[in-house]
Amino acid sequence: MKKSFLLFVCLLAVLLTALTAWTKEKYTVTVLPFSIHSAENMDYVRQGVGQMLTSRIAVPDKIEVTGAEVVQDIVKKSGAKELNLSDAHKIGQQLKSDYVVWGSITKIGSSISIDGKLIDISGGESDVGIFSQSQTLDEVIPKINDFSQRIVTHILGTAPAAAPASVPSVVGAPPATPAVAPPPAPGISRE
Repeated sequence: MKKSFLLFVCLLAVLLTALTAWTKEKYTVTVLPFSIHSAENMDYVRQGVGQMLTSRIAVPDKIEVTGAEVVQDIVKKSGAKELNLSDAHKIGQQLKSDYVVWGSITKIGSSISIDGKLIDISGGESDVGIFSQSQTLDEVIPKINDFSQRIVTHILGTAPAAAPASVPSVVGAPPATPAVAPPPAPGISRE
């Protein structure tokens, strides 16, 4: 019994060492400008979403995000007015990225919808995505934070070490109230 257990532990150690050697040490992610669908000028939202994703996805010594200038140049050279999945994949390959983040922002009336995806360039899969509808731009920020954290977790397999503790407050927004559980119904114990 002891020999079997010792053999199992040795095999497990060898497998973990091999997996560590096979995993990539640093990943490159390209954040493409999101397409805008709106009657009004929403370029500031596109830039804000791009900057938020770039700053929140980057993890020192683990995830590098392609510079915005490099992305702008290659998007201009592609000649596409609105990027599609094929364009995103080609740009990712040209920039030798491991992953590409792309999507769209739609505003109809006061409703804002964001649809974003993380594309694995080697596999062509989109395992992480976001679809969010909000009534104000203030509601978009927490969704982008969540999306970026899910991207980092997907790429590294773990949560980011320096995840922000809270979402920055917005001037003029009512203070957040902590969630309080309702009192138990009579005769029901919470233990």
